[in-house]
Amino acid sequence: MMVSYNAAAHLERTLAALTGPAKPAATHEVVLVDNGSADGAADVAERFLGAVTRLGRNSGFGYAVNRGVERTTGDHVLLLNPDAEPKPGAIDALLAHLRSNPGHGIAGGRYLAEDGTVDPRSCFGRITLWSLTCGALGLSVVARGSRVFDPEALGHWGRDSTRHVDVISGGFLLVSRELWDRLGGFDELFLIYGEDQDLCLRAARLGFRPSMTPTAEVVHAIGASSSTKAGRDVLVLCGRATVVRRHYTGFACRYGLGAMAFGVLLRSVAERVLRRPGRWTEVWRRRGEWVRGWQPGAVLPGERVAA
Repeated sequence: MMVSYNAAAHLERTLAALTGPAKPAATHEVVLVDNGSADGAADVAERFLGAVTRLGRNSGFGYAVNRGVERTTGDHVLLLNPDAEPKPGAIDALLAHLRSNPGHGIAGGRYLAEDGTVDPRSCFGRITLWSLTCGALGLSVVARGSRVFDPEALGHWGRDSTRHVDVISGGFLLVSRELWDRLGGFDELFLIYGEDQDLCLRAARLGFRPSMTPTAEVVHAIGASSSTKAGRDVLVLCGRATVVRRHYTGFACRYGLGAMAFGVLLRSVAERVLRRPGRWTEVWRRRGEWVRGWQPGAVLPGERVAA
């Protein structure tokens, strides 16, 4: 299951691998939903797959995935980003891992950067009040990779062993269709970022323990569809704020959202003191777009509400 949005070049390479050397031996179908790409991504997909669902506008990642999964018939659902090129045997290895460990419910593999080094962002720890505090005070930046002060990064673990993790990235995520239906798929309030964490946390509440296996590898150009750093930060923060609102209540929720806002304000003030207003000054200026998380009826930047 793939969703494309203005990623034609990456999509062509990934589909070439998926229908060529990385084609899984297991019986499968490839379903792609295009979120209104303007760069010909949907045309690229049609050359490889024939049929493509064109939504005509960017309705959000979760919405597009849910519509695509509705068309599938398999026992498992694999989410694969257009910029995540699977290595030969990767998909079969991931499927074998989850079939051998059905109690995990959700599984992911290992990301490699284009230079072959490990990219740790295939999985991560859940958002906690402590991780938000560390982020707000800059501790997770100063002590990047620390198990104590950067807990969402899962320490310096090289993603070289099978391990239970809190969150599997939606860029390369396998889930049984039974669990997917039981969870109701992605929460469509999330337009982008955070929906994978929400899905994994809801699975954990049902007793499942997501895991990552290094036997399944993809070459992943993370953030290939993002525009400016500030613009991406606004979207990421909006997703994180939505996770906080969905999974914390009362004082904990207010504290979490406050910590996020304080962290951005602190960085914005630092830029002004140094007379270098830039990324964080812009993110703080746009705080009204993210501080409350995604709201019903929200649209992604640049999208118009249908008449």
